[in-house]
Formats: sequence, structure tokens, C-alpha cells
Amino acid sequence: MTRPDVVAIGDVHGCAALLEQQLLPHLDSGVELIFLGDLIDRAPEPDGDRKVLERVWQLQNNPGAYGLAAVTVLRGNHEQMLLESLASPKPGLAFDLWRSNGGNPALLPLAREHREWFEQLPVTAIRGRHLFVHAGVRPGVPLERQSFEDLIWIRQPFLTKPHGLPYIVVHGHTFRPDYKVMHLPHRIGIDTGAYVSGRLTALRIDCGSS
Repeated sequence: MTRPDVVAIGDVHGCAALLEQQLLPHLDSGVELIFLGDLIDRAPEPDGDRKVLERVWQLQNNPGAYGLAAVTVLRGNHEQMLLESLASPKPGLAFDLWRSNGGNPALLPLAREHREWFEQLPVTAIRGRHLFVHAGVRPGVPLERQSFEDLIWIRQPFLTKPHGLPYIVVHGHTFRPDYKVMHLPHRIGIDTGAYVSGRLTALRIDCGSS
């Protein structure tokens, strides 16, 4: 069985115009889109979070209409902070953390309406020999024992040590000072700091056959 290629999309952070630019070459190509989380927060354009979410929902609800095999969305730390804000009966520490990390309170009504969608977002996806995750993994720990917090938050020691898993880990969450994609034998980092750099990465990956 031949798998469709995957196009992994890095941290969008409300950059709706950039997302449209990066989607265009891949529509009607038969690929699976995998968003690596952090669709929201720090949007550099008006109403960017809502525009990004509505576009992603549109694609995910009917991928075939756009010539896609599937659309998978992973949970990032920003989706998690939003969920924790929604879970609080009144504004408090969770809301303050989300707000201080670029959360826009104007998004809350839409987020409440789609809370179930946010709650069901997975934290990993495996396609062939590639493991897709928002932040990374803890080196030396089997995948089934990785902590939820590490998968959406980790930086060190993941960024400086081989992880030891039998996968190439494709991740976002951390961008380089030069905003370039990080290609290493054991991991590919595709967060290119869209909200500050104006560069959103959509990387096509051949996930092979089974």
C-alpha cells in the first residue's frame, strides 16, 4: 500500500495570509496535510486566529473537495493553554498565561463553540518512519512513555541530543535565529517563526509505502 505524501505545516500563529500562500501549491495534489499545532495566538493580522481556524476546519471537514487525502491537526502548547483557559470558571492563572503568550480574548466565544474539536486534537501522528509532533520528545524515553507535557512543550534536551526513537521526528515549537528549517538525520524542525519572520513552512515529505 502506497501512502500519500505528507505536507507538514509549521506553527501558523494566526498568519492567515501566509497560510493561504503555502496551501496553494498543495491543493489538488492528493497529499495529507499535517498541521503541527499552534494555529493560534500572536496573530500579526486582524482576526488572523479566526481566519486560520475556519480555513483549517473547512479543509478538514471535506479534504476531498480540495484534492487532499486527509487533514490532520496536532495539538500545540497554545491550543492547550486555550483549553485550560476555557476550563477555568473565571479568568485566573490559566487565562493570564494564555494571554501573556499572545492569546486574544476575542477568540474565546469561537473557541467555546468548538471546544470539543480542540479537546480531541491528538499530540502525535506516525506516517511511515516519520513521527509528527508539536514540540518534540524526551531523549531516551520510548514513545509510549513520553509525557503529554513534553510532546507539546519540550525544548531541551530534545534540541541538542539524539532522541533514540526509530523515527525521524518532524516538529515545530522552536525556531532558529535565522528562521530556517532545521534538517538533521533524527529530526526536522519546521517552525520558521511565521508571526515574526513572515516565513511559514509547508514541507512535503515522502512517507514511503507499506
